[in-house]
This record gives sequence, structure tokens and C-alpha cells, in this order.
Amino acid sequence: MADETLEHHVVQQAGQKVTFLRHENFESWYANNIQYVPSEWDLKLIFGEIEPHPDGTIAVLQHTAIVQSWLQAKLMHYWLTLQLAIYEQAHGTIPVPMSVMPPEPTPPEGNLKDDPATQKAYEYIKKAREQFFTSLAP
Repeated sequence: MADETLEHHVVQQAGQKVTFLRHENFESWYANNIQYVPSEWDLKLIFGEIEPHPDGTIAVLQHTAIVQSWLQAKLMHYWLTLQLAIYEQAHGTIPVPMSVMPPEPTPPEGNLKDDPATQKAYEYIKKAREQFFTSLAP
């Protein structure tokens, strides 16, 4: 039986009653860095916190990894897009410093230069980056 002291709530989702309960080992962590590790089966997100050192170097203290299916990643994309849009409607565009902007993608080279799938991926990444930059304009 679930511990009644654990935080929980009930919602209606897709016509079903869903109860959300916190596992006894539930923890809340802060992260300002995420590494993405894709595979054919799923996507691993590794969360960490940036730790600047006195000598000017930076380390990332990784503390949590979550692996999710590609279906869940796609649904998360939808929900994150909504959350960001609603937040920015209420508070204005979130400023992103140039120092953390996604870098310009490197064009395919060597054998990959003539590979249609690689070229298509490159063009997609390039376009997504341009759209991201455009979305930051006030």
C-alpha cells in the first residue's frame, strides 16, 4: 500500500483516472546542464550542474540519468514547447546569452559529404538553429 504521506494527485488522462504518487526514493535535483545520449531504442538524458573552478575551467557534476522511449521524448517535446510558449507569453522572451547558443553545425565532410541522409540531417539541424535564433527576436 502506498505511503499516505507521499505527495500525490489524481488527474483524468485520455479517459482514465491516473494517480501520481511519489516513490519513497523520490528526489528533487537542480540541473543547468543536460547531455543527450540517443540510441535506436531510447534517449538517455544525463543531468548535471556546472561547477566553475578558480582557474577559469568548468566542470559538470553529473548526478542523474533518465532513459526514456522515443515516444515519451516526442510527447515531452510537445509539453515542453507548450510550457515555454505559455511562460514567454506571460513573462516575455527568455534571453539566451551568445555564450550558450547552439554552435553552427559543421557541414558533412569526406565520405559523408555525398551521403543523402547525412546531408538531410545537416540541413535540418541548420534550419532548426536558424528558427531557434529567429524565435529569440523580441
